Amino acid sequence: MSRFIQTTRIALLISALSACTVGPNYVKPEMQAPIAYKEQAGWKSAQPQDELARGKWWEIFGDAELNKLAAQVEVSNQNIRAVEAQYRQARALAQQSQASYYPTVTGGVSATRSKASNISNSTSNYNLNLGASWEPDIWGRIQRSVEAGNAGLQASAADLEAAKLSAQAALVQDYFLLRTNDARKMLLDNTVANYEKSLQLTQNQFAVGVAARADVVAAETQLKSAKAQAVDVGIQRAQLEHAISILIGKAPSELSIAPATSAFITLPPAIPLGIPSQLLERRPDIAAAERRAAQANAKIGVTEAAFYPNLTLSAALGFQRDRKSTRLNSS
Repeated sequence: MSRFIQTTRIALLISALSACTVGPNYVKPEMQAPIAYKEQAGWKSAQPQDELARGKWWEIFGDAELNKLAAQVEVSNQNIRAVEAQYRQARALAQQSQASYYPTVTGGVSATRSKASNISNSTSNYNLNLGASWEPDIWGRIQRSVEAGNAGLQASAADLEAAKLSAQAALVQDYFLLRTNDARKMLLDNTVANYEKSLQLTQNQFAVGVAARADVVAAETQLKSAKAQAVDVGIQRAQLEHAISILIGKAPSELSIAPATSAFITLPPAIPLGIPSQLLERRPDIAAAERRAAQANAKIGVTEAAFYPNLTLSAALGFQRDRKSTRLNSS
């Protein structure tokens, strides 16, 4: 009965000590902001909404080729895959910190056998060892580690969303620049064809003495200038096509986007002159910065807990068995 009472007292003492958590509790930074602008009413405090699904926002442009390319960004983009690997690492670290709440169990099995030289006297030795250890979270070190791990996981998730959004936006921008170059190329091709006809007409007029030599030189210069512009547009289009191939995780030689067959390219939807400030609430990079502030705050508690002694409870259990056998050697 006395041993039971002593064990109960120790458990109660450990429980009481576990209630002590060192380090500051995280509080979101406060910013001194005016209640309302004097020029405009309706000021309100921001409510983070970075966890809302953004969906396939590029489909509002109504371009089938763009939809097909944008769907490959999230799957094959190398930058996104790197950030995704960092997210998996952060998730593993968060799970590792949570595992510290539970005891650690170790075990081992071994078997040895020895034999004499003259008389066949052999001995077999079997060992079985079991051990367990547990560290009570007296000063809140584990709790702060879990807080830091969860905050780091949330920050990494926001980084992943930011990487996806950045790559998708870059793809859409490059795609429409490419289509703009397609329209410019068609316009320049028509211009070159008209300038060739104009040059031919000027040369005919010069042959019969109607036009001067300077008119022929001006027409030739005009034609060569238009051809040079068409070549520059083709180079820019190839560069944009290569950029798109990198964004979707392919080699430039593996991607070929057919030129537009019409000069009338689908116009993007109308963008309002004033962007609502609520869009800032959905920015994942701002959410990641706030979560890293919480992570740094939790690490303060982990560091402060290192100043105090740790208590580890351990237990071990072993089992050993010897088996001997004797056999005479015959000569």
